[in-house]
Amino acid sequence: MRFALCKFLILALVLVSVTGAMAAELTLDDCITLALKNRASIISARNAEQLAAVSQRAALGAFLPNVAASYRYTHNEITNIKPDENVPTAYDTTISTVVVGGDTAKVVRTRVTDYTTIPSPDIKSTSKIWDISGGISFTLPDAWFSYAAARLDHESARLDVIASEQDLILAVKQAFYLYLATVQDVSVQEEAVKRSDEQLKLIQSKFELGSAAKSDVLKQKVQYGNDKLALLQAQNAVITANASLAYTIGLDPMQDHQFSTQYSVRQFEGTLAEAVQFGLTHKPSLLSTEKSIGAANQSLMSAKWGYLPKASPFVSYGYERITGPNQSYNPLLATSTEGTESRNTLTYGLSFNWNIFDGFAREQRVKAAKVAKNNLQASLADSRNLVASQIKSAYLNIDQLKQRQQVARDNVDAASEDLKITQEKYNLGAATILDLLDAQVSMKQAQVAQISADFDLNVAISNLENAMGKM
Repeated sequence: MRFALCKFLILALVLVSVTGAMAAELTLDDCITLALKNRASIISARNAEQLAAVSQRAALGAFLPNVAASYRYTHNEITNIKPDENVPTAYDTTISTVVVGGDTAKVVRTRVTDYTTIPSPDIKSTSKIWDISGGISFTLPDAWFSYAAARLDHESARLDVIASEQDLILAVKQAFYLYLATVQDVSVQEEAVKRSDEQLKLIQSKFELGSAAKSDVLKQKVQYGNDKLALLQAQNAVITANASLAYTIGLDPMQDHQFSTQYSVRQFEGTLAEAVQFGLTHKPSLLSTEKSIGAANQSLMSAKWGYLPKASPFVSYGYERITGPNQSYNPLLATSTEGTESRNTLTYGLSFNWNIFDGFAREQRVKAAKVAKNNLQASLADSRNLVASQIKSAYLNIDQLKQRQQVARDNVDAASEDLKITQEKYNLGAATILDLLDAQVSMKQAQVAQISADFDLNVAISNLENAMGKM
Protein backbone atom coordinates (compact mmCIF):
# COMPACT_ATOMS: atom_id res chain seq x y z
CA MET A 1 0.00 0.00 0.00
CA ARG A 2 2.80 2.39 0.92
CA PHE A 3 4.67 1.52 -2.25
CA ALA A 4 1.62 2.28 -4.40
CA LEU A 5 1.12 5.56 -2.58
CA CYS A 6 4.75 6.54 -3.19
CA LYS A 7 4.41 5.72 -6.88
CA PHE A 8 1.28 7.85 -7.09
CA LEU A 9 2.98 10.81 -5.41
CA ILE A 10 6.02 10.56 -7.67
CA LEU A 11 3.80 10.41 -10.77
CA ALA A 12 1.84 13.42 -9.56
CA LEU A 13 5.02 15.41 -8.99
CA VAL A 14 6.29 14.52 -12.45
CA LEU A 15 3.00 15.56 -14.05
CA VAL A 16 3.00 18.84 -12.14
CA SER A 17 6.59 19.59 -13.16
CA VAL A 18 5.94 18.72 -16.80
CA THR A 19 2.75 20.77 -16.86
CA GLY A 20 4.59 23.69 -15.26
CA ALA A 21 7.38 23.41 -17.81
CA MET A 22 4.91 23.33 -20.68
CA ALA A 23 3.05 26.33 -19.33
CA ALA A 24 6.21 28.36 -18.71
CA GLU A 25 6.44 31.45 -20.87
CA LEU A 26 9.46 31.82 -23.09
CA THR A 27 11.39 35.04 -22.62
CA LEU A 28 13.47 36.75 -25.27
CA ASP A 29 16.63 35.12 -23.91
CA ASP A 30 14.92 31.73 -24.02
CA CYS A 31 13.95 32.30 -27.63
CA ILE A 32 17.51 33.25 -28.56
CA THR A 33 18.90 30.15 -26.84
CA LEU A 34 16.44 27.87 -28.65
CA ALA A 35 17.15 29.50 -32.01
CA LEU A 36 20.91 29.10 -31.61
CA LYS A 37 20.32 25.43 -30.83
CA ASN A 38 17.67 24.50 -33.40
CA ARG A 39 18.01 26.57 -36.56
CA ALA A 40 19.53 24.87 -39.59
CA SER A 41 21.57 27.91 -40.62
CA ILE A 42 23.52 27.85 -37.34
CA ILE A 43 23.97 24.09 -37.46
CA SER A 44 25.30 24.38 -41.02
CA ALA A 45 27.70 27.17 -40.08
CA ARG A 46 29.01 25.20 -37.10
CA ASN A 47 29.48 22.10 -39.24
CA ALA A 48 31.47 24.18 -41.73
CA GLU A 49 33.63 25.44 -38.86
CA GLN A 50 34.24 21.86 -37.72
CA LEU A 51 35.28 20.85 -41.25
CA ALA A 52 37.68 23.80 -41.36
CA ALA A 53 39.15 22.69 -38.03
CA VAL A 54 39.67 19.19 -39.41
CA SER A 55 41.32 20.64 -42.52
CA GLN A 56 43.68 22.67 -40.32
CA ARG A 57 44.58 19.59 -38.32
CA ALA A 58 45.16 17.64 -41.54
CA ALA A 59 47.46 20.39 -42.84
CA LEU A 60 49.41 20.25 -39.58
CA GLY A 61 49.74 16.51 -40.04
CA ALA A 62 52.23 17.10 -42.86
CA PHE A 63 54.81 17.97 -40.19
CA LEU A 64 54.01 14.94 -38.02
CA PRO A 65 55.32 11.39 -38.48
CA ASN A 66 53.29 8.71 -40.15
CA VAL A 67 53.24 5.54 -38.05
CA ALA A 68 52.20 2.13 -39.37
CA ALA A 69 52.26 -1.34 -37.89
CA SER A 70 51.58 -4.72 -39.43
CA TYR A 71 51.49 -8.39 -38.42
CA ARG A 72 51.44 -11.42 -40.70
CA TYR A 73 50.96 -15.06 -39.77
CA THR A 74 51.68 -17.70 -42.42
CA HIS A 75 51.31 -21.48 -42.24
CA ASN A 76 52.46 -23.58 -45.22
CA GLU A 77 51.86 -27.28 -45.86
CA ILE A 78 53.57 -28.81 -48.92
CA THR A 79 52.80 -32.45 -49.84
CA ASN A 80 55.70 -34.06 -51.69
CA ILE A 81 54.56 -36.12 -54.70
CA LYS A 82 58.05 -37.55 -55.49
CA PRO A 83 58.55 -41.39 -55.09
CA ASP A 84 60.06 -42.76 -51.93
CA GLU A 85 63.85 -43.10 -51.86
CA ASN A 86 65.52 -46.61 -51.40
CA VAL A 87 68.71 -46.49 -49.34
CA PRO A 88 71.00 -49.66 -49.37
CA THR A 89 71.49 -51.23 -45.92
CA ALA A 90 73.17 -54.67 -46.70
CA TYR A 91 75.79 -55.77 -49.25
CA ASP A 92 77.20 -59.14 -50.58
CA THR A 93 80.87 -59.05 -51.61
CA THR A 94 82.39 -61.68 -53.98
CA ILE A 95 86.15 -61.96 -54.75
CA SER A 96 87.20 -63.83 -57.89
CA THR A 97 90.56 -64.37 -59.63
CA VAL A 98 90.94 -63.79 -63.32
CA VAL A 99 93.97 -64.15 -65.64
CA VAL A 100 94.49 -61.42 -68.16
CA GLY A 101 97.49 -61.68 -70.48
CA GLY A 102 99.32 -64.06 -68.26
CA ASP A 103 98.72 -61.90 -65.19
CA THR A 104 96.49 -62.84 -62.33
CA ALA A 105 94.12 -60.32 -60.84
CA LYS A 106 91.42 -60.29 -58.17
CA VAL A 107 88.04 -58.73 -58.88
CA VAL A 108 85.82 -57.60 -56.06
CA ARG A 109 82.08 -57.47 -56.83
CA THR A 110 79.64 -55.89 -54.46
CA ARG A 111 75.90 -56.55 -54.63
CA VAL A 112 73.16 -54.94 -52.63
CA THR A 113 71.23 -57.53 -50.79
CA ASP A 114 68.85 -55.31 -48.71
CA TYR A 115 67.26 -51.88 -48.92
CA THR A 116 65.61 -49.37 -46.56
CA THR A 117 62.85 -47.22 -47.97
CA ILE A 118 62.87 -43.58 -46.85
CA PRO A 119 59.58 -41.83 -47.62
CA SER A 120 59.68 -38.38 -49.18
CA PRO A 121 58.66 -35.98 -46.38
CA ASP A 122 55.85 -33.41 -46.45
CA ILE A 123 57.03 -29.92 -45.62
CA LYS A 124 55.20 -27.94 -42.95
CA SER A 125 56.30 -24.46 -41.83
CA THR A 126 54.90 -21.54 -39.85
CA SER A 127 56.23 -18.00 -39.96
CA LYS A 128 55.31 -14.84 -38.04
CA ILE A 129 56.30 -11.39 -39.19
CA TRP A 130 55.50 -8.11 -37.47
CA ASP A 131 56.91 -4.69 -38.02
CA ILE A 132 56.42 -1.08 -37.03
CA SER A 133 57.57 1.88 -39.05
CA GLY A 134 57.25 5.63 -39.12
CA GLY A 135 58.58 8.59 -40.99
CA ILE A 136 58.28 12.26 -41.87
CA SER A 137 58.34 13.67 -45.35
CA PHE A 138 57.12 17.06 -46.56
CA THR A 139 57.95 19.72 -49.09
CA LEU A 140 59.10 23.15 -48.01
CA PRO A 141 57.56 25.69 -48.10
CA ASP A 142 54.37 24.21 -49.57
CA ALA A 143 53.52 22.41 -46.34
CA TRP A 144 53.84 25.62 -44.33
CA PHE A 145 51.75 27.67 -46.80
CA SER A 146 49.05 25.00 -46.75
CA TYR A 147 48.94 24.96 -42.95
CA ALA A 148 48.88 28.77 -42.69
CA ALA A 149 46.02 28.99 -45.22
CA ALA A 150 44.08 26.23 -43.43
CA ARG A 151 44.51 27.99 -40.08
CA LEU A 152 43.20 31.27 -41.51
CA ASP A 153 40.29 29.46 -43.18
CA HIS A 154 39.41 27.94 -39.81
CA GLU A 155 39.41 31.36 -38.16
CA SER A 156 37.29 32.72 -41.00
CA ALA A 157 34.78 29.88 -40.54
CA ARG A 158 34.66 30.55 -36.80
CA LEU A 159 33.86 34.22 -37.47
CA ASP A 160 31.21 33.16 -39.98
CA VAL A 161 29.54 31.20 -37.19
CA ILE A 162 29.48 34.32 -35.01
CA ALA A 163 28.08 36.38 -37.90
CA SER A 164 25.35 33.78 -38.49
CA GLU A 165 24.51 33.76 -34.79
CA GLN A 166 24.25 37.54 -34.71
CA ASP A 167 21.99 37.59 -37.78
CA LEU A 168 19.77 34.95 -36.21
CA ILE A 169 19.63 36.86 -32.91
CA LEU A 170 18.49 39.93 -34.84
CA ALA A 171 15.79 37.89 -36.59
CA VAL A 172 14.61 36.51 -33.23
CA LYS A 173 14.44 39.99 -31.71
CA GLN A 174 12.51 41.33 -34.67
CA ALA A 175 10.03 38.46 -34.53
CA PHE A 176 9.74 38.73 -30.73
CA TYR A 177 9.12 42.49 -30.78
CA LEU A 178 6.60 42.07 -33.59
CA TYR A 179 4.77 39.49 -31.50
CA LEU A 180 4.75 41.81 -28.49
CA ALA A 181 3.48 44.67 -30.65
CA THR A 182 0.56 42.54 -31.89
CA VAL A 183 -0.26 41.53 -28.31
CA GLN A 184 -0.31 45.17 -27.23
CA ASP A 185 -2.41 46.02 -30.24
CA VAL A 186 -5.01 43.46 -29.14
CA SER A 187 -5.23 45.23 -25.79
CA VAL A 188 -5.81 48.54 -27.56
CA GLN A 189 -8.47 47.02 -29.81
CA GLU A 190 -10.20 45.35 -26.86
CA GLU A 191 -10.31 48.69 -25.09
CA ALA A 192 -11.70 50.32 -28.22
CA VAL A 193 -14.43 47.65 -28.49
CA LYS A 194 -15.33 48.11 -24.84
CA ARG A 195 -15.44 51.87 -25.28
CA SER A 196 -17.62 51.60 -28.41
CA ASP A 197 -19.97 49.23 -26.64
CA GLU A 198 -20.38 51.65 -23.75
CA GLN A 199 -20.94 54.54 -26.14
CA LEU A 200 -23.52 52.51 -28.05
CA LYS A 201 -25.41 51.73 -24.84
CA LEU A 202 -25.27 55.40 -23.83
CA ILE A 203 -26.50 56.64 -27.20
CA GLN A 204 -29.31 54.07 -27.23
CA SER A 205 -30.40 55.33 -23.82
CA LYS A 206 -30.35 58.90 -25.09
CA PHE A 207 -32.32 57.81 -28.17
CA GLU A 208 -34.94 56.13 -26.01
CA LEU A 209 -35.22 59.34 -24.01
CA GLY A 210 -35.51 61.33 -27.22
CA SER A 211 -32.31 63.29 -26.76
CA ALA A 212 -30.39 61.52 -29.58
CA ALA A 213 -31.23 60.85 -33.19
CA LYS A 214 -31.56 57.35 -34.62
CA SER A 215 -28.72 58.15 -37.01
CA ASP A 216 -26.46 58.56 -33.99
CA VAL A 217 -27.32 55.03 -32.87
CA LEU A 218 -26.71 53.61 -36.36
CA LYS A 219 -23.39 55.38 -36.72
CA GLN A 220 -22.23 54.13 -33.34
CA LYS A 221 -23.27 50.60 -34.31
CA VAL A 222 -21.11 50.87 -37.41
CA GLN A 223 -18.20 52.09 -35.28
CA TYR A 224 -18.76 49.23 -32.85
CA GLY A 225 -18.74 46.72 -35.72
CA ASN A 226 -15.54 48.21 -37.15
CA ASP A 227 -13.87 48.03 -33.76
CA LYS A 228 -14.84 44.35 -33.37
CA LEU A 229 -13.48 43.64 -36.86
CA ALA A 230 -10.24 45.42 -35.97
CA LEU A 231 -10.04 43.31 -32.79
CA LEU A 232 -10.45 40.10 -34.80
CA GLN A 233 -7.72 41.20 -37.19
CA ALA A 234 -5.44 41.99 -34.26
CA GLN A 235 -6.09 38.58 -32.70
CA ASN A 236 -5.29 36.87 -36.00
CA ALA A 237 -2.11 38.93 -36.20
CA VAL A 238 -1.08 37.60 -32.78
CA ILE A 239 -1.56 34.02 -33.97
CA THR A 240 0.47 34.71 -37.11
CA ALA A 241 3.22 36.46 -35.18
CA ASN A 242 3.29 33.59 -32.68
CA ALA A 243 3.76 31.06 -35.47
CA SER A 244 6.42 33.21 -37.13
CA LEU A 245 8.34 33.55 -33.87
CA ALA A 246 8.07 29.82 -33.23
CA TYR A 247 9.51 29.08 -36.68
CA THR A 248 12.30 31.60 -36.15
CA ILE A 249 13.45 29.85 -32.98
CA GLY A 250 13.08 26.37 -34.49
CA LEU A 251 9.81 25.25 -32.90
CA ASP A 252 6.72 23.77 -34.51
CA PRO A 253 4.59 26.74 -35.68
CA MET A 254 1.45 24.59 -35.53
CA GLN A 255 1.75 24.27 -31.76
CA ASP A 256 0.54 26.90 -29.32
CA HIS A 257 3.57 28.40 -27.62
CA GLN A 258 3.47 30.80 -24.70
CA PHE A 259 5.81 33.79 -24.91
CA SER A 260 6.43 36.35 -22.20
CA THR A 261 5.01 39.79 -22.84
CA GLN A 262 7.43 41.53 -20.50
CA TYR A 263 9.73 43.99 -22.21
CA SER A 264 11.57 47.24 -21.65
CA VAL A 265 12.15 50.10 -24.03
CA ARG A 266 15.85 50.04 -24.80
CA GLN A 267 18.29 52.91 -25.17
CA PHE A 268 21.60 53.32 -26.97
CA GLU A 269 24.42 55.45 -25.63
CA GLY A 270 27.29 56.56 -27.84
CA THR A 271 28.15 58.80 -30.77
CA LEU A 272 27.90 57.95 -34.44
CA ALA A 273 31.69 58.03 -34.85
CA GLU A 274 32.11 55.58 -31.97
CA ALA A 275 29.50 53.26 -33.44
CA VAL A 276 31.16 53.26 -36.88
CA GLN A 277 34.61 52.69 -35.41
CA PHE A 278 33.37 49.81 -33.31
CA GLY A 279 31.60 48.23 -36.27
CA LEU A 280 34.62 48.43 -38.58
CA THR A 281 36.79 46.68 -36.01
CA HIS A 282 34.32 44.15 -34.58
CA LYS A 283 31.90 43.18 -37.35
CA PRO A 284 32.42 39.38 -37.75
CA SER A 285 31.78 39.38 -41.49
CA LEU A 286 34.53 41.97 -42.02
CA LEU A 287 36.95 40.06 -39.81
CA SER A 288 36.09 36.85 -41.66
CA THR A 289 36.87 38.46 -45.01
CA GLU A 290 40.19 39.72 -43.63
CA LYS A 291 41.09 36.15 -42.63
CA SER A 292 40.09 34.94 -46.09
CA ILE A 293 42.38 37.56 -47.63
CA GLY A 294 45.20 36.23 -45.44
CA ALA A 295 44.51 32.69 -46.64
CA ALA A 296 44.44 33.89 -50.26
CA ASN A 297 47.79 35.61 -49.70
CA GLN A 298 49.27 32.32 -48.48
CA SER A 299 48.01 30.63 -51.65
CA LEU A 300 49.57 33.40 -53.74
CA MET A 301 52.94 32.99 -52.00
CA SER A 302 52.76 29.24 -52.55
CA ALA A 303 52.07 29.80 -56.27
CA LYS A 304 54.98 32.23 -56.60
CA TRP A 305 57.30 29.80 -54.86
CA GLY A 306 56.79 27.48 -57.80
CA TYR A 307 59.54 29.39 -59.62
CA LEU A 308 62.10 28.41 -56.96
CA PRO A 309 63.60 25.06 -55.98
CA LYS A 310 61.75 23.09 -53.36
CA ALA A 311 63.40 21.12 -50.59
CA SER A 312 61.91 17.89 -49.29
CA PRO A 313 63.47 16.57 -46.07
CA PHE A 314 62.57 13.03 -45.10
CA VAL A 315 63.38 10.58 -42.35
CA SER A 316 61.98 7.13 -41.66
CA TYR A 317 62.59 4.34 -39.18
CA GLY A 318 61.42 0.76 -39.25
CA TYR A 319 61.71 -2.31 -37.07
CA GLU A 320 60.94 -5.81 -38.35
CA ARG A 321 60.94 -9.14 -36.55
CA ILE A 322 60.57 -12.47 -38.40
CA THR A 323 59.96 -15.80 -36.66
CA GLY A 324 59.88 -18.94 -38.84
CA PRO A 325 61.85 -21.79 -40.49
CA ASN A 326 65.46 -21.29 -41.50
CA GLN A 327 66.55 -21.73 -45.07
CA SER A 328 68.51 -24.96 -44.35
CA TYR A 329 66.50 -28.16 -44.49
CA ASN A 330 67.51 -31.84 -43.83
CA PRO A 331 65.40 -34.22 -45.95
CA LEU A 332 66.49 -37.25 -43.94
CA LEU A 333 65.26 -35.72 -40.68
CA ALA A 334 62.12 -34.34 -42.31
CA THR A 335 62.13 -31.39 -39.93
CA SER A 336 63.02 -27.74 -40.11
CA THR A 337 64.66 -25.56 -37.53
CA GLU A 338 62.97 -22.42 -36.26
CA GLY A 339 64.77 -19.09 -36.09
CA THR A 340 64.18 -15.40 -35.30
CA GLU A 341 65.53 -12.49 -37.28
CA SER A 342 65.26 -8.78 -36.41
CA ARG A 343 66.12 -5.72 -38.48
CA ASN A 344 66.27 -1.98 -37.75
CA THR A 345 66.15 0.42 -40.67
CA LEU A 346 66.85 4.16 -40.49
CA THR A 347 66.65 6.30 -43.59
CA TYR A 348 66.98 10.06 -43.85
CA GLY A 349 67.96 12.60 -46.41
CA LEU A 350 67.08 15.74 -48.29
CA SER A 351 65.95 16.10 -51.88
CA PHE A 352 65.61 19.15 -54.09
CA ASN A 353 63.23 19.64 -56.97
CA TRP A 354 63.20 22.54 -59.41
CA ASN A 355 60.36 22.80 -61.88
CA ILE A 356 62.00 24.69 -64.73
CA PHE A 357 59.08 24.71 -67.18
CA ASP A 358 55.60 23.22 -66.81
CA GLY A 359 53.72 24.62 -69.78
CA PHE A 360 52.79 27.94 -68.11
CA ALA A 361 50.85 26.16 -65.35
CA ARG A 362 52.69 28.20 -62.72
CA GLU A 363 51.69 31.44 -64.38
CA GLN A 364 48.08 30.30 -64.37
CA ARG A 365 48.21 29.43 -60.66
CA VAL A 366 49.83 32.77 -59.77
CA LYS A 367 47.28 34.72 -61.79
CA ALA A 368 44.35 32.81 -60.28
CA ALA A 369 45.68 33.42 -56.77
CA LYS A 370 46.12 37.15 -57.49
CA VAL A 371 42.58 37.42 -58.86
CA ALA A 372 41.14 35.64 -55.82
CA LYS A 373 43.02 37.93 -53.45
CA ASN A 374 42.05 41.08 -55.38
CA ASN A 375 38.40 40.04 -55.41
CA LEU A 376 38.43 39.52 -51.66
CA GLN A 377 40.10 42.90 -51.08
CA ALA A 378 37.50 44.61 -53.25
CA SER A 379 34.73 42.76 -51.42
CA LEU A 380 36.21 43.86 -48.06
CA ALA A 381 36.31 47.51 -49.12
CA ASP A 382 32.72 47.31 -50.34
CA SER A 383 31.62 45.54 -47.16
CA ARG A 384 33.28 48.16 -44.96
CA ASN A 385 31.40 50.91 -46.80
CA LEU A 386 28.16 48.95 -46.46
CA VAL A 387 28.68 48.44 -42.72
CA ALA A 388 29.42 52.15 -42.22
CA SER A 389 26.30 53.03 -44.22
CA GLN A 390 24.12 50.60 -42.23
CA ILE A 391 25.43 51.92 -38.93
CA LYS A 392 24.83 55.52 -39.96
CA SER A 393 21.31 54.77 -41.19
CA ALA A 394 20.42 52.80 -38.04
CA TYR A 395 21.90 55.47 -35.78
CA LEU A 396 19.96 58.28 -37.42
CA ASN A 397 16.82 56.16 -37.37
CA ILE A 398 17.17 55.79 -33.59
CA ASP A 399 17.26 59.57 -33.14
CA GLN A 400 14.20 59.89 -35.32
CA LEU A 401 12.32 57.16 -33.44
CA LYS A 402 13.14 58.73 -30.08
CA GLN A 403 11.41 61.91 -31.18
CA ARG A 404 8.57 59.90 -32.69
CA GLN A 405 8.21 58.01 -29.40
CA GLN A 406 7.87 61.25 -27.45
CA VAL A 407 5.40 62.65 -29.96
CA ALA A 408 3.37 59.43 -29.76
CA ARG A 409 3.16 59.67 -25.98
CA ASP A 410 2.09 63.30 -26.14
CA ASN A 411 -0.43 62.38 -28.80
CA VAL A 412 -1.95 59.69 -26.54
CA ASP A 413 -2.31 62.19 -23.73
CA ALA A 414 -3.87 64.74 -26.08
CA ALA A 415 -6.25 62.20 -27.66
CA SER A 416 -7.32 60.92 -24.23
CA GLU A 417 -8.09 64.45 -23.05
CA ASP A 418 -9.85 65.28 -26.32
CA LEU A 419 -12.03 62.17 -26.01
CA LYS A 420 -13.10 63.16 -22.50
CA ILE A 421 -13.98 66.70 -23.58
CA THR A 422 -15.84 65.53 -26.68
CA GLN A 423 -17.78 62.99 -24.61
CA GLU A 424 -18.89 65.69 -22.21
CA LYS A 425 -19.83 68.01 -25.08
CA TYR A 426 -21.85 65.25 -26.72
CA ASN A 427 -23.64 64.55 -23.47
CA LEU A 428 -24.48 68.25 -23.25
CA GLY A 429 -25.49 68.41 -26.92
CA ALA A 430 -22.58 70.68 -27.86
CA ALA A 431 -20.92 68.05 -30.10
CA THR A 432 -22.24 65.73 -32.79
CA ILE A 433 -21.88 61.98 -33.02
CA LEU A 434 -19.28 62.46 -35.75
CA ASP A 435 -17.17 64.52 -33.37
CA LEU A 436 -17.38 61.73 -30.81
CA LEU A 437 -16.51 59.04 -33.36
CA ASP A 438 -13.55 61.05 -34.56
CA ALA A 439 -12.31 61.38 -31.01
CA GLN A 440 -12.63 57.62 -30.48
CA VAL A 441 -10.73 56.83 -33.67
CA SER A 442 -8.03 59.36 -32.83
CA MET A 443 -7.60 57.81 -29.40
CA LYS A 444 -7.13 54.32 -30.83
CA GLN A 445 -4.78 55.51 -33.53
CA ALA A 446 -2.66 57.37 -30.98
CA GLN A 447 -2.37 54.25 -28.79
CA VAL A 448 -1.42 52.06 -31.77
CA ALA A 449 1.15 54.66 -32.85
CA GLN A 450 2.69 54.65 -29.39
CA ILE A 451 3.03 50.87 -29.43
CA SER A 452 4.59 51.01 -32.87
CA ALA A 453 7.05 53.70 -31.79
CA ASP A 454 8.17 51.75 -28.71
CA PHE A 455 8.80 48.50 -30.54
CA ASP A 456 10.22 50.17 -33.63
CA LEU A 457 12.80 51.80 -31.37
CA ASN A 458 13.77 48.43 -29.90
CA VAL A 459 14.11 46.96 -33.39
CA ALA A 460 16.16 49.96 -34.54
CA ILE A 461 18.58 49.53 -31.63
CA SER A 462 18.86 45.82 -32.48
CA ASN A 463 19.58 46.72 -36.10
CA LEU A 464 22.32 49.13 -35.00
CA GLU A 465 23.91 46.54 -32.72
CA ASN A 466 23.82 43.96 -35.49
CA ALA A 467 25.43 46.40 -37.94
CA MET A 468 28.15 47.04 -35.33
CA GLY A 469 28.70 43.34 -34.67
CA LYS A 470 27.84 43.89 -31.02
CA MET A 471 25.12 41.29 -30.41
